[in-house]
Amino acid sequence: MAEPADQQIHDLLIIGTGSVGLTMAATWARLGRSAVIADKQEKLYGLPRVGHIDHEIMRVLQRLEAEGPTLEDAFPTEQYTWINAEGEKLLEFPWGEEGISGWHSAYLLNSAILERSLLECVEASPMITRLPGWQAVGLTQHADHVEVVFERTRTAEGSSVPELIGEQRVLRGRYVVAADGANSLVRRLLGVDREDLGFNERWLVVDARLKRPLRLAFDCGQICDPRRPTTVLPLGLSHRRWEWHLRPEEDAADFTPEAKAWELLGALGVASEDVELVRQLVYTFEARLAHQWRVGRVFLAGDAAHTMPPFMGQGMCSGMRDALNLAWKLDLVLAGTAPDSLLDTYQLERHPHVRDWTLISIESGKVPCIIDPEAARERDEMFRAGYRPPMPDFPQLVEGIVHRVNDTLAAPAGELGLQARVAAADGRVDLLDRFMPADGFTLLSLAADPATVLDDIQLRDLQRLGTTFIQLAPQGTPPAPGRLVDVEGTYARYLKQYTADAVLVRPDFYVFGASQLAELPILVDDLLRQVLIGSLNPA
Repeated sequence: MAEPADQQIHDLLIIGTGSVGLTMAATWARLGRSAVIADKQEKLYGLPRVGHIDHEIMRVLQRLEAEGPTLEDAFPTEQYTWINAEGEKLLEFPWGEEGISGWHSAYLLNSAILERSLLECVEASPMITRLPGWQAVGLTQHADHVEVVFERTRTAEGSSVPELIGEQRVLRGRYVVAADGANSLVRRLLGVDREDLGFNERWLVVDARLKRPLRLAFDCGQICDPRRPTTVLPLGLSHRRWEWHLRPEEDAADFTPEAKAWELLGALGVASEDVELVRQLVYTFEARLAHQWRVGRVFLAGDAAHTMPPFMGQGMCSGMRDALNLAWKLDLVLAGTAPDSLLDTYQLERHPHVRDWTLISIESGKVPCIIDPEAARERDEMFRAGYRPPMPDFPQLVEGIVHRVNDTLAAPAGELGLQARVAAADGRVDLLDRFMPADGFTLLSLAADPATVLDDIQLRDLQRLGTTFIQLAPQGTPPAPGRLVDVEGTYARYLKQYTADAVLVRPDFYVFGASQLAELPILVDDLLRQVLIGSLNPA
């Protein structure tokens, strides 16, 4: 029997302490709201699960003040290369440029370090209660909250699989976010099915800790060898990952003994003197999308909602975007500022975005997964002739809370917003977000103070949304107290590109819309109409 329910109704219950659940909790802590974060495991996973993040996710870590440990070990990626069995370069992804978020476009990292830094943010907040070693086993939805039954777990020595031991407790939350992985029990409890996009490939994954500096003839990318497609990646400065494709007729059990890993590593010139194995398992790379990401007051996030092949490194990134997207909307709804229907835009916005990344990852993965020698030869000939695989455009928001002109998205609406370097009166030069007083909407202009072209009701309603107003001074202007300078002219070039004077950016860094100052009241009214309860009413 479960203990009587905890009488407190928390703002949020978060299930899962992987990178997605921890991002949700750390973001929630910044918003000053209460939450319980629970996980069936008693400790963090502690090993590299994911090896890549992009500039957008580094900006998320920056906001949470959690980027430091990751940066100390992360490996900024200059290139990601596909070669064939003979070592001939087929394709190279140039990942060396700076992203629009103000960070390097891509990083290879040890995700265990990222998760520990997020956990530190969570544990530093008095608003977040951590509940390790408890698994959600049942839930009941009510009109104004959800009751979740948790059962204590215990992991036997030498095992990584926690077992339920019978002790139960009940917690209540206004909403629940389930970030409990690809095999999500919450998703099954909700009866949510998934769409299979048709990619199911088995790979042996081996992670290793470096014992000494290691130089490899091929350091980062895909070896597209039909005999054994192989992935080689640095996981930050101290770890490495190798992945080998399994043929359909091969038995996964033959690839789990440690001797098999050393056999495969030996063929690449890697020995036990070079590395210490820390993880070895056969994993099925799959592409699945949950049909429903919201059921009443319960939301699926991360792998619980979507899984994708790892070839573009966007699985964890997509889950962390889920958390940021959902957090600001839940906050406004709980504050009574926005209607509950705002939460329906979570799946509306994130599903197309994730589906696009999944399709990009599938197309990327099809190239190295060719195991027929003749098909591989034909592929190589096509690449020599200049062929490039068809890739969808990199994703942006296409639905939801974005501004449309005549029912059409007008760039940069739906795109990631710019973060560039600005200068302050004290001489400090840094990325804009480091000077931001809050995590709400941002209304930025170089032409004038954007607040001066709005009426009192619009200003009041934007303040209800936690909007920060920024008038940047043009490049070359001496910094003054309370005024930031567009020190490199980046914002001026950005706004000129879109023939705009002002840009309105959402709390998750995506652009709601941009306009000239004369049209800014129209832009603002559209945001208020889409988000706010009681907008445009007299105070």
